[in-house]
Amino acid sequence: MPDNTFPESQKVLKIGWVGTGPFSFYGDYMRAINNHPEHNPLNMRVTHIWGDNYARNHRGRKEWFDERMEYWNDEQSAKALAERYHIPNVCGDFSDMADDVDAAMIMDFDRSHELAIPFIQKGIPIFLCSPVAVNIPALEKTLDLAEEYGSAVYTGSFTAGMSENKVMYHMAKKDEIATFFAHTYCGFFSSYANDGLEPIHLMTGGGVRKVAMHGWDGSKGFDPHGIPISKIHLEYAPRKDYAPIQGVLNLGGHEKAMEWYKVYYQDHTSFESSTHWTQYHMNFRDFCLDLQQVFVQNKSIETREEIIEKMRVVIAAFKSANEGGRVIDINEIGDYRMPTVRIEKWNEIPE
Repeated sequence: MPDNTFPESQKVLKIGWVGTGPFSFYGDYMRAINNHPEHNPLNMRVTHIWGDNYARNHRGRKEWFDERMEYWNDEQSAKALAERYHIPNVCGDFSDMADDVDAAMIMDFDRSHELAIPFIQKGIPIFLCSPVAVNIPALEKTLDLAEEYGSAVYTGSFTAGMSENKVMYHMAKKDEIATFFAHTYCGFFSSYANDGLEPIHLMTGGGVRKVAMHGWDGSKGFDPHGIPISKIHLEYAPRKDYAPIQGVLNLGGHEKAMEWYKVYYQDHTSFESSTHWTQYHMNFRDFCLDLQQVFVQNKSIETREEIIEKMRVVIAAFKSANEGGRVIDINEIGDYRMPTVRIEKWNEIPE
């Protein structure tokens, strides 16, 4: 990138990219942040990148495993991504960049606490890609450390910032919702379930108390490429004198829109909203502007309670899937873990 992209008086934030694989949206985020200046309203650039050895993240037949490893060691390696997105510094150790960046994007959730430590201890803001941790204790450790050092933490999925969804949040009469139906595309559980749950959290204002997942058996703790069409049922704490909101998020099987929402109110009126995949820089634009705001101000636009609640919901859904669709109270999940190992197919569990 040329140095004169932005006025000299306006600082361009240096972003450290921590993790490149297999549970993170590494490429699209980098592409949106570092793309051509005529499409780019951002005053930040990814300047440093590090990637792990992802062999431990995959199980399955040898041909598929070898294919995945070639993918991350070749075109999706930190070096290859740096060349593709004009990132000048490839780091041998993630902590090497901590003194040289203004903010860090932690992209591998299965090590998120460990990866965040050197940046938090410098007091710089961080982003935790969804899902944000392996379990609630790991997340709480990260948030505790961030509070100690004054490091802002922003989390989640870009879908929460898509322009159609932001309009939906303003339209929704949160205290009058009776029920809702929603859909999101789903490639695998650990990240894609969050793509649907993040906008639902902002549409409803949160307050989930019970979760059940039906249609998938949890694959004995593995996270396969492609799960069956499934549904996450959400029940909320009562509002006013109304019965608890009941909502359903469908995972997969609906191709007309990337995401779709229909909300019914207590007075029997309703509204419908959908998001569509367009050009990448437009899909990521508002999310990246929110991200930049957090990084510039070192002040999160989420509360600690919101971050933890969102994590509890997705873990409760996974726990329910593993326990035959049992209804899970989000306060009972304890240290239950997200899946951290990929397999090829949901119903072919490796030994």
